[in-house]
Formats: sequence, C-alpha cells, structure tokens
Amino acid sequence: MITILAEKPDVGNKIAAALDRITLSNGKEIGFAALKANEKAVKAQQAKDGYLKIRFAGEECYVTWGFGHLVQLKDARDYNPAYQNWRRMPHPFIPHPYELKLRENGNSFDARTKKQFALIQKLFAKSDRIINATDFDREGEVIFSYIYELAGCTKPVQRVCFASQTKDGITDAFAKRKDRSEVQSIEAAGRMRGIADWVVGINLTVAMTLHQRVKGEVLSIGRVQTPTLRMLVDRELAIRSFQPEPYWTLDATFRTAAGETYSATHKEKRFQDRAKVEAILQRIKGKPGVVTEITEKREERTPPQLYSLSALQMDANAKFGMTLKDTLQAAQALYDGGFTTYPRTDSRYLTEDMMPTVHRVLDSLSKNPDYAPLIDGRPRSIPKWRYFNDKKVESHFAIIPTTSRPKSLSGNQAKIYDLICKSVICMLYGNAVLNRTTVTTTVEGEAFTTNGSTIVEPGFMTVTGRDKETTLPPLTKGESVSGRYECKEKQTEPPKRYTDKTLLAAMIAAGKELEDEELKQILADPSVAGIGTPATRDAIIETLITRGYAERSKKTLSATDRGISLIQNLTVEAIKSPALTAIWEKRLHEIERGGEDPDTFRTDIERTVAAWCAEISAAPVAENWNNTAQSAAPIPCPVCKKPMKAYDWGYGCSGYKEGCKFSVGTICRKKLTENQLRKLLVERDTGLISGFRSKGNKPFRAHLILDEQNKIVFKFEEKKPAPKRAAKQITKSSEKTE
Repeated sequence: MITILAEKPDVGNKIAAALDRITLSNGKEIGFAALKANEKAVKAQQAKDGYLKIRFAGEECYVTWGFGHLVQLKDARDYNPAYQNWRRMPHPFIPHPYELKLRENGNSFDARTKKQFALIQKLFAKSDRIINATDFDREGEVIFSYIYELAGCTKPVQRVCFASQTKDGITDAFAKRKDRSEVQSIEAAGRMRGIADWVVGINLTVAMTLHQRVKGEVLSIGRVQTPTLRMLVDRELAIRSFQPEPYWTLDATFRTAAGETYSATHKEKRFQDRAKVEAILQRIKGKPGVVTEITEKREERTPPQLYSLSALQMDANAKFGMTLKDTLQAAQALYDGGFTTYPRTDSRYLTEDMMPTVHRVLDSLSKNPDYAPLIDGRPRSIPKWRYFNDKKVESHFAIIPTTSRPKSLSGNQAKIYDLICKSVICMLYGNAVLNRTTVTTTVEGEAFTTNGSTIVEPGFMTVTGRDKETTLPPLTKGESVSGRYECKEKQTEPPKRYTDKTLLAAMIAAGKELEDEELKQILADPSVAGIGTPATRDAIIETLITRGYAERSKKTLSATDRGISLIQNLTVEAIKSPALTAIWEKRLHEIERGGEDPDTFRTDIERTVAAWCAEISAAPVAENWNNTAQSAAPIPCPVCKKPMKAYDWGYGCSGYKEGCKFSVGTICRKKLTENQLRKLLVERDTGLISGFRSKGNKPFRAHLILDEQNKIVFKFEEKKPAPKRAAKQITKSSEKTE
C-alpha cells in the first residue's frame, strides 16, 4: 500500500485524478478533465473521508493531504507551562531538542487539524511506502518532514517534484520520483530557517519586551522583519529631517520658421544663485537662438527575461499597483488552476531541455485571440543562450504558462496571467531599436538642451507596449529659432518613500553596498539574494503592517512612530543589519546545496542570540517610549511652526500660550496616529485612511487634506466621489474638534 501526501486538498484531488480516477460514493468515476465540472461532489467526498483511494503503480494507494502546515515547532510554554509568564523563562531559552506539536488555532488545537493528522498517521502506519507530493521547496519539505516526524513514521519515502499542476505535469513528476535522500539538504535548510526564526523571534521579543517595560505592548523582533523595518525607518527619518533648499531653472520654448515648437532647458540644470539666473534671463530676453549641435545615438534594448517571482512582483507593482501579497496570491491561484508553472521561484531561466515545452506553450497561446496576432507568422528563432541555462536553475525554473488555457479570468489573476504569457511571447521578438536625439540651441552664448526619441524598430515592444516617444520637429544645424524664456523657482525634494517594488528591490540588494571588502565578496555571490526569500518577502511586509510598525498609503510604504521607536531603542545593531541577515540567507542556501553543516549553523545562531539577549539586558531603558520617534523630528504646527503636542483628546499646538489655537481632535470618531498627523500637517495629505464613522455609525474611508487656509477637509476616493456640496470643514484653526 502507498500513501501520497499532498500539501492541500485541491492538489490532492488533481493528483488522484491525474494518476487514476476519483470514484465517488455513488460509483461515479471522475477523470482529470472532469474535475472542474464535478468540483462540489469531489470536495464533499474529500471533506467526508480525508483521502481519495486510487490505484497507482499497480498498488492500492491513498491520496491524502494537509492544510498547509499541520505541524509546527512547540512554543516555550509547551516545554514548561510556567513559561507562559515570560519572566519565568530562561533568557535565552534554547530547547534541545526542538520539539513539534500540531498547529494551534489561538491556544487550542483545531478540530479539523487533529482529525486530519490522526488519519494521516493511520495511513502512514499501514503503508509500505510514502510519497511526498508537497510543494518542492524548503517550506514544502518542512511541511512533510514535520508531519512524518510527529507521526512517528519510519517508512521509506519518495519525493515528486512537479512544476505544473496539469495532468502531464503530475504524471511526469510521478514517473521521475526521487528517493528522499536526494532532497534531504533542502529539508535541512527549511528546518534551520524555522529554528533560526524561532530562536531569534522568541528570545529577542521576550528580552526586548521585558527590558523596555512598555505597558501593554509586545515588542516584536524578527530575523528578517527587523532589518526590513530598519530600511523603512531610515528612509522615513531621512524624509522627516529633510530640509528643502530652493533652486532655479531656466526654461525655453523655441519656435522654428515653419511654426513648430520644442522645449529646452539651460545646460546648468539647477541654479543655486537666483541673481545669476535672472541676469541671464535679462540678457537673452527677446533674443533668437541658433541650433548649434544635433547628435543622434542609436540605442538597442534586449527583450525582458522570463519571470521569477520577485521580478513578477516588481512589474505588477509598477504597472498595476499590486502589492507583493496580491501578486503571489494571483500567481499561486493560476498555478493551482494548472495554468502556469510553480510561482515561488528565484530563477529567470528554463532548463536546456525545455525548448519543446516552450513551443507547445506558444502553440497553445496562439489559439487565444488576444495573443494570436503576436505569434502567428513569427519565426520560432528563440535565442537559447538568453532563456535556457541549467546552471541558473536550482529547485525551480522561471514562471511560464502551461498548455492548459483558462476559459475566463478576471481581476489580478487576469493581469498576472497576461504578464506571464507576454514574457514568453517576447522570446520570439528581437531587440527594440530607439533613436536618441540631443539638440543644443544657443542664445547669446547660453546653451539649452533638448532630448527626443523615436522608435526605429519596436521589436519586443510590439508585445509589451511602446515607450512614449518625444518627437522633435525637423531641425538643421545653424538654423535660427525664436525663443521665449522663463525662470522657475523650485525646491529640492526629500527621498521618496518605498513602494512594494522598491522595498522588494532593497531587500534583494540588502548588504551589497558595504565598505567591508570581505562582506562584499560574500554578498557578491549570485546565490545570495539579500534578505528573505521569494516565498516569504510579501509576508514580512504584511507582518510589519499588521503589527503597526509600518503602514501602506496608496502605493507607498512608511514606518510608523511605533516602528521608529522600536528601531531607535533596539541597541543590537547586528539584528537590524540587512548584511548579517543576508549572510545567514547565504548559509541557508549553502545548507540547501549540501555545502554547510546544519548543526554548525544552528549552534552559531544560538550563540549569537545569547549574546544579543545579554546586550539588550545591559542597554538603557527608554524614558518615554512613545515620544522617542517624535523627539527626532517634531511635527510643526502649520500656523505658527511650533511643535505639536499629543494629548488624550488629540493634538494641540505647543504655542497655545502665545495665542495659537490650532488643534486636531477626533474626526468622525477616529483619532489620528502621529504618523497620519505628520502626513497631514507636513505633506498636507494623509493618504487613504480607514476607521471613520458617519453619523449613522457606518464605517468609511477617505483622505484628509490640509487646505491653504489650514482647514482640514475630506477627500473621497474616485470610486466614491464626494457629495456635490462643498467639502465639509472638519477643524478650524481657532478651535478643537469634537
């Protein structure tokens, strides 16, 4: 007898139907092609039995499943109930061995989890061999190995590694199943990652929370979470401390004899001296210009590579404003539906034997009316060197479509599917060729420059869309043109807040801009992709938001005052350093490759955490935790520029004794956070905020805008336009809000 363990029920039913047929209680047999039409009946039987019985390899076979993680590492209180009180725990607490338990829902075991685990344990005991069919990555290996260990199973195990959930993908993976020993190093890396996160998270969180004694707060520290927060904090403090400086530009609009116009900017892009630019303006005012130089340069752009998860997340954020989590969920749903290959990959290449697969995918896409015009008639000359490389594929290759075509998709899934499909279609296209033109127009010895571009050969841009062209009128060297000139006063701008795309890029590049040459060499290894993994980075960002250390406003991410306080009061610089965490990720990668001993890594982590706990205990206790972030950059009153102060009812100007009455209290039953207040008073727009309540106690969300009269007004989302009457005034500069 064989037992196959899938990660989730939906994967289990695909495996059963692909390898044999699903026989329902009423005797009806369901093949792979009929799964969708009989989904309700199949799921009902799965929920009732917890397994699907089939024949595989000539033997009786049971396909069963987990619900993702059925088993987890024990919490400290599981080793000793007294540790529920953190002050009774050893600091640090390092269990030996690390023990397992069933996954909990709160502080109790989920009934469904208990029932499914008991069934799996029973099937394992009856089986002659087990086949692990969880996702083929660190997390999937840990999901299986934890269940196998807690079940007390010693039966031989084989591993299947399917890249797609099509019938062919599943049957091919089962035909090429491996012995468990071949993937033992991936399991070891997954276990060590879990232990590292556990040891760091529990011990530093407990140490920091107990030492700083912040009433009613758990100060959460994480191996990847904290250095990621540090990036957000550093950027936020740079924005808050930024002092804008004025500068001036000198712009021109030139008109040819034929009446066509073009714009230009003085070659000295920014003037720091207003008198200088005004003197130039007076000298050239009303004077014509002469085209003194025209240079043309041809530029070629290569087609984009195929998608890794990170590259897909970056593009989806830039093009559609999708968060990393949105993109992963959509990509996972497409994979679960059998329409694309495995999404949690860090490779942008295919294996060298996959050229026939790509041609089959293109044949399938050519039947889609949206893609047929881009494929039909194109020569199938795909440059193998650019897209196929065995050395750059480890566990998983790049994300591509399968030959299974969805009947209909909508929302995020449609957007992500389109990006993935077009990335493969781009393989049929050559470079895009652009012509870059720079024109220099001189007026009384002052040079003005104009840049333009035209697309000579669209190449792959036929698929992805063309760049916007900046065309110039026909010009010849020595030509005289009339001109209008304008001096504009501008201000330098602070650093931009992170978006999901730029924060992801910063996490991938973490630690690579270091002065330490030894660290530079370590992090120059292409296998080191910064902090976190493709499968975990979205969850790290969402965790920071959930815990109140960061917040998302439209497309931007920023650290909150709570997050800033945590970073400023955490004295252990090493845990805040992306470089150290990136090095740990490299070591985990080496364990996965079989190049490092897992126990050495574990011992190093435990010793390091013990030293960090001692450092935290010896650090000074913050006198006023909540005001730590404020003290770095006070929020200025928009009326008199004196610092704002926090009160129980809201915020008021510290210059009230001198007569300034500006204040911000509760607004529609919501008190603003200090970060929201800062955005309101400094940037004059809070971004979209939830939690307001109408007079009828209905929740709504809106922007708060500080207008030119320092009055606060609502600005509603475009899909929920504000009433036709004038925007409702919320505060007056002379009185508190209610």
